[in-house]
Amino acid sequence: MSQSQQPVRQQQAASSENAGGGQSAALTAPVGQQYPTRSYLPESVRTTSVGLLNQALADLSAVTMQLKHVHWNVKGIEFYQLHELFEDLYERFEPHIDAVAERASALGGLPMGTAAAVAGQTTIPQLSHATVDGQSLLHELADRLSALDSILYQQIETANQQGDLDTADLLNEVSRDVTKALWFLESHLQVPQSSGSKNQQFAGGQDSTTGGARVSRR
Repeated sequence: MSQSQQPVRQQQAASSENAGGGQSAALTAPVGQQYPTRSYLPESVRTTSVGLLNQALADLSAVTMQLKHVHWNVKGIEFYQLHELFEDLYERFEPHIDAVAERASALGGLPMGTAAAVAGQTTIPQLSHATVDGQSLLHELADRLSALDSILYQQIETANQQGDLDTADLLNEVSRDVTKALWFLESHLQVPQSSGSKNQQFAGGQDSTTGGARVSRR
């Protein structure tokens, strides 16, 4: 992560506490049972990392399930394109779930991957079943990926600070794919600037710099 990215990510992290659906953003999940291991990392470090990984597991699992849901249910003129995009993102995220869970287990932890555990621990807001049009789903998924990205940033910083570089590296791999997925989604929403425009705008939303009127497509 470049130094130029850090202020933006830090600002996102500060605002992520208000992004959850009634839950404040959490860096760590309950650790639960731990098993003995010959890892060189001290027990206190492993305990913290298992908590970070279990929280990442819950949030990543929630977003991945939402991607599969919208893949099935998206409607509208852009159906086929978005149907394929959401499937591609699902397939990109799914291997990360296994890698994160295995790292938690390798550190002597118990990965919390049941549906009940994910629903109870994730900070990612639920998607409304009533939302099916492509543009609305793009907006909602972009919000969730932005929140996930900022939480991952804080988790990476925590793992780095305590010297668990392998966990930090693993979460950084996840973060790179989350950032790329967010780019894919936002590119569908960004309206190209006209010759006289100074402000980047999002389709169907507010001006991203001035909070101005909604943009209509022609």
